[in-house]
Amino acid sequence: MPFTKKYSLDPHPPLALSWEEYEKRSLLEFNSLLETKGDKEKLFQTFFENNPAYLPGAFGIFGQSGHYPYAATVVTQPELTGLTTKIPDFMWLSCDSCNIYPILIEIEAPNKKWFTSEGRPHHKFVQARDQLTDWRMWFSNPNHRLLFYDYYGIPSSFHKGKAFKPIYVLIYGRRFEFENEPYLNEKRSSLTQNDEVFMTYDRIRPDIKARDMLCSKVKNQKYYAVSIPETIRLGPGVSSYYSLVIDKEGAVSKNKNLTVERSNFLLNRFSYWDAYGKKTDKGLENTGDKE
Repeated sequence: MPFTKKYSLDPHPPLALSWEEYEKRSLLEFNSLLETKGDKEKLFQTFFENNPAYLPGAFGIFGQSGHYPYAATVVTQPELTGLTTKIPDFMWLSCDSCNIYPILIEIEAPNKKWFTSEGRPHHKFVQARDQLTDWRMWFSNPNHRLLFYDYYGIPSSFHKGKAFKPIYVLIYGRRFEFENEPYLNEKRSSLTQNDEVFMTYDRIRPDIKARDMLCSKVKNQKYYAVSIPETIRLGPGVSSYYSLVIDKEGAVSKNKNLTVERSNFLLNRFSYWDAYGKKTDKGLENTGDKE
């Protein structure tokens, strides 16, 4: 019957790490990196891969959507077919009922300066911003959009009838550069275009709505899990997206913050929920059902 549940929850699952515990632990790690490794961009790349909830845009940038991003994952080092310049560091495939928002994120080392001592945009900032311009030019070609949908395996059911609106995010520098410098702060605000968001590392905070998001690498329409957060909960609401991601088991084994009990539980239950997520007739779902 269509109005009955066609799934079952484990009655006694080992609990996922609470958001409060995760936020406390991860913020200590993040702030330590900021204070001691501010010149090491690769360390922040790794941190964000392991902590997708810290990356802005899962549910939109200019107001939050109630729709999950495609595959419930942030893509690390996303390729733009034929692009000869630097690719983005991360990308969410976000959406709402009217729009598709590829949110392309460039991260730079926190220690980099926005302005020179003369108040001119620093050449490192200019270089970083120019990368966003390259991506905008790439997307301006309608043929590239078709290539984009094909490469990332995005079905027409996800994007049909929706406007295509890329957003470009630059995470750069620290807020203290603008303390007691109102002119520079105002000048910084005037640098952004309507489809751009510039932010310092001090603005970055984890988003509880993104607690179940994965990080993946994409090759030829296939999503390969890079990380699984210790806050993840399984259930019917996101099962169809998780079923698109390969090698979640390998990502679980790499997360040392998962307990043995929780790791084993996830390893045993992924296949169950993947099979459910691929069904065309899922029956009645309660999105609050999680394990």
